[in-house]
Amino acid sequence: MLACPMRPLMSPKTERKCIGLIGGLSWESTNVYYQLLNQFSKNPHDAWRQPHVIIDSLDFAEIVYHQQREDWAATGEILAISAARLESCGATVIGIAANTMHINAPEVTRSISVPLIDIRDSILRAVKAKGAQSVSLLGTKYLLQADFYSSYIELAGVRVIKPTNAETDELQRIIFDELTQGIVLASSRERLIDIAQKCQSRGGEIVALACTEFELLLNEGNSPFPLVDSTTEHVHDLLGL
Repeated sequence: MLACPMRPLMSPKTERKCIGLIGGLSWESTNVYYQLLNQFSKNPHDAWRQPHVIIDSLDFAEIVYHQQREDWAATGEILAISAARLESCGATVIGIAANTMHINAPEVTRSISVPLIDIRDSILRAVKAKGAQSVSLLGTKYLLQADFYSSYIELAGVRVIKPTNAETDELQRIIFDELTQGIVLASSRERLIDIAQKCQSRGGEIVALACTEFELLLNEGNSPFPLVDSTTEHVHDLLGL
């Protein structure tokens, strides 16, 4: 059980935002979220300032079990309970620390009275800021084979280019056999780059890394092409930057 404060932390003058993060999806990417939340909050005028964050780290094995059976009702119930738990502990905004699990964004939204900061909106904001009209979308097979993510982006006027089925299977392998196990290989970085470039050749102007673990392989510092990293952009929006 979470140790819940009686109320969100207060600054001397105003009530502070409290970020509630549904994590453990996987813990490797949740670790990156926590690092970025604190790094992006650095203030030269207040060296000890940190964001108020509550993380509910779920058992990823339970999520993967239901994913493999495409039992999204079961995952939706788990995430909705987590979101409500975070709100009861003082969270004033909620974030799902995984792209694929935004398939359950409607269930989460219905379970809380505070805002859900949707990672798809973060991707769209960043893509439009770069002036792109199409994206090469990379993620899990659940995200790529369904339409809850791609249709959300296309309804906002951005065309989506997806990998082939074989490329999607390779991304799924890299994510679940390696990245969610803490395995980061240079060969997989090159494979990710190759798949992204093939999507670009089919018309995707900018690469959208719609898997929070992909940040472990590729970022703006080592990418040979323009990209939008969902983890980085989601953290910015959770902080309200």
